[in-house]
Amino acid sequence: MSDKSLPWWDPYSNQPYKIPAARKPRASWLQIREYLTILATALGLAPAVLWRFWNLQARPSELDARSFVGLSVTPDAKYDAQVQEMVEDLGVEELLVRVPTWEINHIDNYARYLQRYPGKRFLINVLQNRDSVRHPAQWREHLRVIFSTLSPFASYFQIGNAVNRTKWGCAHPGEYIRLLETAEEVRTGFPHIKLVGSSVIDFEPLITLRTLRNHHHYHLDVVSSLLYVNRRGSPFGRQYGVFDLQNKLRLIHAMMWLGNRNAKRLWITEMNWPLLHTKPYTPNSGHPRSTVDETTQARYMKQYFQIAYQTGWVEKVYWWQLINPGYGLVDHRGETLRKHPSYLAFKQILNGDLYESPADHH
Repeated sequence: MSDKSLPWWDPYSNQPYKIPAARKPRASWLQIREYLTILATALGLAPAVLWRFWNLQARPSELDARSFVGLSVTPDAKYDAQVQEMVEDLGVEELLVRVPTWEINHIDNYARYLQRYPGKRFLINVLQNRDSVRHPAQWREHLRVIFSTLSPFASYFQIGNAVNRTKWGCAHPGEYIRLLETAEEVRTGFPHIKLVGSSVIDFEPLITLRTLRNHHHYHLDVVSSLLYVNRRGSPFGRQYGVFDLQNKLRLIHAMMWLGNRNAKRLWITEMNWPLLHTKPYTPNSGHPRSTVDETTQARYMKQYFQIAYQTGWVEKVYWWQLINPGYGLVDHRGETLRKHPSYLAFKQILNGDLYESPADHH
């Protein structure tokens, strides 16, 4: 299962290539109307969100580390046996597996992959592209096949990925909302399935609010966020002078409580720090201003898990991903797999370090 043959997919950083400015779709009336709706929603709810934000208090979490700490793994026949060994070595129980809709013909391979991990708990991340938006009937059929094939192994399905990035297929949030409505229709035939969204990447609270508060027809059983903090900075670093990791989580939680399309559960389904000198695997230039060294990556990762856990506002956090030289826990370049310092840090988190107070050494 590989995307190396797709001209629009970067197999090194596991994401679509950036769309050149000249090829990006021009703003349409539908986009303008959508962003006006976002603005109106934000203005209307701002007082309530701010009140909730300022009055929300962190509370001790009672979750076990094995249910809180998650890890993304990717099927690859070359490393499947070694990945299985490392998953057991780490002791991680929560696994995220991406399932691209454009690989629907290989869905049975994904089912066999999940069977390699009896007893593990899976989150299936259904990946969309532009065809998912353009061809609603195809998107519906893809969801039906994915749900029917993989629901014996997983109950939670994250609908979409990085939906606020045009390169992933959605030109505006309204298009993603239509994907969610279709997912809601399809899941009526699978009563035990839980839908996870809204899969917004980075810190874009207005987009998140739009997906949680509206008059469309879907229900998210879990709110998800691909919440990266500063790509080269620690979780203690502040964006806009206010929003460190804790305050970003505070704001998302405040919006979640005012949402009418979601349950009051929050999962962080993707985060990492890209590593210096790992181009082309790094999803950016690899320049020191936008990457970190391996030791710093391990320290920041541990801080992130500790902060998120100790707020009591988050149920799960997933690291993306196990094997990747540019941002993973393991480097697969060369003759053998080399474990980054973050591999050991991840293991320590699962074995007790999660409960320690995060040290601010940024």
